[in-house]
Order: sequence, then C-alpha cells, then structure tokens
Amino acid sequence: MDTQVKKKILAISFLFPNCNQLYHGVFVLNRLKAMSKYADITVINPIPDSPLHGFIDKFSALRSVPAQEELEGLTIHHPRFLSIPGGLKAIEISTYKRAVERVIKKVGMDFDLVDLHWTFPDLPTGYYLSQKYRVPFNITLRGMEAFHFQDHDIRQKTVAKYLRKANHVISLSNEMAIAADKIAHTAQRTTVIRNGVDTEQFNYLDKAMCREKLGLDQTQKIVLGVGALIKRKGFDLVISGLNDIISTQGLESTKFYILGAQGPEGDYRKELDQFIEQQNLQRHVVFIGAVANSELIKWYNAADVFCLSSRGEGSPNVLTEALACGTPAVATNVGSVPEIMASETDLGFCVENENQEEITNKLIQVLQKSYDNKRQAANFSKYTWDWCALKVMNVIQKRT
Repeated sequence: MDTQVKKKILAISFLFPNCNQLYHGVFVLNRLKAMSKYADITVINPIPDSPLHGFIDKFSALRSVPAQEELEGLTIHHPRFLSIPGGLKAIEISTYKRAVERVIKKVGMDFDLVDLHWTFPDLPTGYYLSQKYRVPFNITLRGMEAFHFQDHDIRQKTVAKYLRKANHVISLSNEMAIAADKIAHTAQRTTVIRNGVDTEQFNYLDKAMCREKLGLDQTQKIVLGVGALIKRKGFDLVISGLNDIISTQGLESTKFYILGAQGPEGDYRKELDQFIEQQNLQRHVVFIGAVANSELIKWYNAADVFCLSSRGEGSPNVLTEALACGTPAVATNVGSVPEIMASETDLGFCVENENQEEITNKLIQVLQKSYDNKRQAANFSKYTWDWCALKVMNVIQKRT
C-alpha cells in the first residue's frame, strides 16, 4: 500500500462516542483512530435534537456534547440535526444532510472519500456528498439492525435504495454481506473485514492472580457472559443448560457470571431471575452489573470459558477481547463469529444459534479440557485494530 500521499477521508457516523458517552460506538472510533496513521481523518457525528429531547432522560447526555471535540487524536464535529423521537424519520434525510453540510462549509473541508459507518440517515447524505464533490463513498455494515428489517417505513426503503449507489461496501461479516446483496445486489462491491481488538488493553494475565483480585474462588469453574441484559444476548440459553453442567462430574462448582446492565433494547433481568428461581440455580448464576472497560481484562482471564450466546451480533468485541486474553470460547454462529472462531485453531467452538443443547455440550467440553491460554493469547494478538485498518486502507487505495 502506498502511504506516501495520504488520502483525505471524511468519516460520517450517526453512531460514535462523545465526551459523555465514551463507549457509544467505540468500535467506530477504534478503527478510525487506527486508520489515522495512514490517512487524514475528519469525523462528523451529527447529534439528534429537538425541543422534546430536553424532557427525555435517555437523551440527556447529548445536550451538553460540544460542537467540536478531540477524541484519541481525532477531531470530531457534532452538529445538531432535527429528529423527532419516535417518528417522522423521513425528515432526518434532509436535516442530517444539512447538518453535515454546515460543518463542511464552516471548516472548508477538502476530502477524497466519504466514509460512512451507519446506514440511516447516513446513506442519503453520503450519496449527496459523493455527487456534489465528485468523490466516492463507502459504507461499513456493522450489524443486522442497520438494515432496519424490523421496520416497515422510510428507513428500510432508504437503506436498500442507497446501498445500491455505494461505491464499496465493507461488511463486518459474511452474514451481513449476504443480507445486503439480497436487497441491493452489492456482492461485487463488498469486502468482509471484521473488527480488530485492542491487544494492549486485552491480553494474557495469570488466572489465579485475576481471581484473587476479583475475590473469586480459585477452585470453581467459571463461565463468563458479557453484555446488556437483553433477550438478544441469549443468557437464558446458558442458564437453561446449567443443571446439566453442574451434574457433570468435576463441574459441580460451576458458576455463570454475567457482566452487564440494562440495555437500549430493554431489561431482561426480571425474566432471567424468574427462570433462575424455577431452575433452583440461585447459587450458580451471579449478576455482577456494569463493569468498567478497564476491569474486563481481569474477568476474561479469570474465566475458564467465555460464552457468547447471542441471537444476533455484528462483529462482537467481547468475543475478540476474551480470545485476545487467551480464554477459550463457545459462541453462536451470528455476525462475524464464524470467521473469528475459524481464524486460529483451538479457540473453542462455534455453535448453532439458539441451540441450547449444543451450547451446553460444548461448554462441558471446554470446561473439561486443558487449554494453553498464554499461547492462545499470543496467537490471537495479531488481530489488532492496526491489522483491521490496513485491510480497510488496502480496499480504499484500490477503489479510489
């Protein structure tokens, strides 16, 4: 890749961190930060706003986000665009575009490529800028929810329409690439590149030391799940098989630790509690609550197995973080999981989505087996965000 002349990239994303929500879409920031070694990156992250936003608690963090800030060495612009909570999504096509254009005109931006990281309302704006400034535009597909298949409104139709116009599509998984091709015939313009992982933050540590710091029993077997307490994360599928696990010789002390709190898709904790009580598993399921990102490394290394039981994902960072620590995993075949689990040998098992029996059986196999976690962490350490950024830049250099 020729890096002598740096590309000027205008990155636009509805999903992006800010000073009040540092982990909101942090995977977009991580990739763009890594790409900034090879290209000049400017980021526009429009913020939804309306007279109603001030009265809705979940939007309160957005009110004090500055118009411009620096995050991880990148300049982030946060123009406001009119968005009516819960409806009238069609107006966002024009208000989002105008918000982006205000920043471009104010700063006097010059760019070679428009790089989109969400679908709606990003796609119409990307196409508009591509036509006006005569530059290509790319789109990265980050999750099945980005297609808005669950909606029967303007968003679903808009995504399909403008995916057909994108110069290139980067998909985090084959699953999403196939879905995009079905609605927009994108196969010939698609490259699959999954997320990287921060191996400086997530790496091998001694299991006994981590358990001591966390106050965990050194003798028990630990299954770890990380994610919001929502149905999509599939924690119920693990709980359903726990009685089979603890009735297996040598695994009687197994505990399932769940790290996470209520998510934007709701709170499934009540249903999980009821199921645990019905199965008499109160001593074997532990809800830890939200855990700081800096503390996750201890939990990954303390566990005997990481379980991603999700019913749907894009490119799950928690799985690659656990594998970067050398912890074996059992993960459902959603999003980029099949590609991740096949990237190295002996990482654990990729299992059928919602197959509770297979999840249980593979967890038992991993818990009964001895793994060289340190060696596995070293093998997986190559899949950094820089590894991801170079793959993306190779695509950009070839296509622009």
